[in-house]
Amino acid sequence: MHAGVCAGTLQVANRDGPHPRNTGALGYAQVTRLVTGRGMGKPWRRGWQALLVLLGMWAVAAIASAQDVSLPQSGPSAPSPVAPRSDREPYDPTHYRAPSLSLSRLEQDPVPARVLAGEFERRFEAVSGDMLWAHKGQATWWRIIVNQDVAEADAPQLTIDRPSRREIELWRPGDDLPLRRSIYGPDTDLNHSTRMIVFPLPRGLRNGDRLYLRMLAADVMSSRVEIQPLARVQREDMMHVGLRSVVLTAMGVIAVLAFGFWIGLRERGYAYLGLTLVLQILTLTSDGGEMRVVPWLNEIAPDSRTNIVLNTAAVLASIRFLIFFLGLRTTQPKAARLLDWCSISLGGLLLVSLFRTWKYSALFGNLNLLVVVALVLYCTVVAVWRRQREAYFLLLAWLPLMLLLVALVGANHQWWPEFSWLEYTFPVGLAFGGLGLLLGLTSKLQQLRRDRDTANRLATYDSLTGAMTRAAISQSLRNAVDSAHRSHRPLSVVFFDIDHFKRINDEHGHRVGDETLRIVSLRTRNRLRAYDLFGRYGGDEVLVVLADTHLRDAVRVAEHLRESVSGSPLSIDGRLLPVSLSLGVAELMPDETPEQLLERADAALYASKSAGRDRVTGHSVEPEREVVS
Repeated sequence: MHAGVCAGTLQVANRDGPHPRNTGALGYAQVTRLVTGRGMGKPWRRGWQALLVLLGMWAVAAIASAQDVSLPQSGPSAPSPVAPRSDREPYDPTHYRAPSLSLSRLEQDPVPARVLAGEFERRFEAVSGDMLWAHKGQATWWRIIVNQDVAEADAPQLTIDRPSRREIELWRPGDDLPLRRSIYGPDTDLNHSTRMIVFPLPRGLRNGDRLYLRMLAADVMSSRVEIQPLARVQREDMMHVGLRSVVLTAMGVIAVLAFGFWIGLRERGYAYLGLTLVLQILTLTSDGGEMRVVPWLNEIAPDSRTNIVLNTAAVLASIRFLIFFLGLRTTQPKAARLLDWCSISLGGLLLVSLFRTWKYSALFGNLNLLVVVALVLYCTVVAVWRRQREAYFLLLAWLPLMLLLVALVGANHQWWPEFSWLEYTFPVGLAFGGLGLLLGLTSKLQQLRRDRDTANRLATYDSLTGAMTRAAISQSLRNAVDSAHRSHRPLSVVFFDIDHFKRINDEHGHRVGDETLRIVSLRTRNRLRAYDLFGRYGGDEVLVVLADTHLRDAVRVAEHLRESVSGSPLSIDGRLLPVSLSLGVAELMPDETPEQLLERADAALYASKSAGRDRVTGHSVEPEREVVS
């Protein structure tokens, strides 16, 4: 017997304790923690903390964006800027009060010369407030009467907000030809942002002056008309451009990240999310007017088909993403089928809109959208009830956005009053919603990978002994043999089993037999190097693969394995149970297959049993060189 310690052995056996100190295989307690979930921590808590922070940021941004971006006006005591510049202090935009205007509306669309000549003065109907609107696709005339002087020194400008898809002509006092303004087309004014259409009033105005305005609109949304000084208009332009830039840049960055994750991870959910965000960016820039800086987009953006196609495509991409994100195909198949029917309906609208639009295209698309919102909300609530982790992300990230979307759709169709804060709150909601879903999708994929890793570990390691399963150790042996042949390095295997194991099961029961297997595996594995392979080959048979080890060294390792078990009895249920091992060792020969190597190791194991058990036999090609200890 060899009493020394094998040169490759790194640890001393930890008796019958529950944990190996350093092994090449997963311990029993580690497997138990993987199965039960104990000891893995709670990463979902970090996810909830991130979501709460995200929700707080979303709320702050939404509240900030809902505020009027114009400069604060002075109180009632502030002087009206009607006096000449020389009679006042230097111009201060914070104390500017917009002059009062009286609006009247003409339903007809006569020749401009007749309107300017006064033929229709009595047909104008007075309208309260400062909002302009027009029937969709029909030109409407407006008469604006100024109720106080407007100083020329303030560089006054007539401004009309929400200019998307509006063509406006303005006749100032004394003008024979109108000034034409629009966000797209040849009448684009690039001196100002897309927040407002701006008409200069370089000569100022007198109390009672009349302005005539002709508006052609592609929707029924109202626009506010005001007279503001140039300095105030420019500051509002800067604030508008800054906020839009931040929102669009954020959405663009999130889309790029989503596509990058899709390319790197090959998870189609990221592709759906990235496509949704890109289409939403195109929709926002089309409606908001930013597309006018690109010549060929400046040609197609004003077309009503562009708006319908982009919005419809964005909804279709969102449906595909949400079906994937919530796993509706398996968790809620009926809801998934309903969303598929909505997709088919919207797909038909998209195809038709590529060629032409019809009177109810927008209504048809928006009704489909509301159905989709209702279905998604229902599916999300059901998923939250079932405690699907990703549903919490969706609820927090998109519930505010869905409510904003419903408010916007209703305002567009005049089902309820429109809200000015939607102009900025909705884009901000899109950006934060995209960020929330990116985090949610990442969290979902992390959970899927954790589940997959757990399943792989359970498939690779035996839950009782912590040793590799037969399939895993067999594949690892094939890989090790191939590597040894390529590198011309030695490789040996040790094949052993427990002597009279059937008798232990018969006399003491299977629970004691299982505990015997666990302790034997623990003791022997602690005598191996960290990179040695240790697997349960079947029943009580164990296979050990020793890389870079010749036969004689492998026999020494096997002897240490034998001593770790037979050197002291096993303590099970207060009883001392003597146990011994029989071991066979073989070294890989040139051009030998894994099956041939195992046959020789098994033959050596059989030789140990035939010789009386509790011994090590090393198999050699020449019988006279056989090593027995």
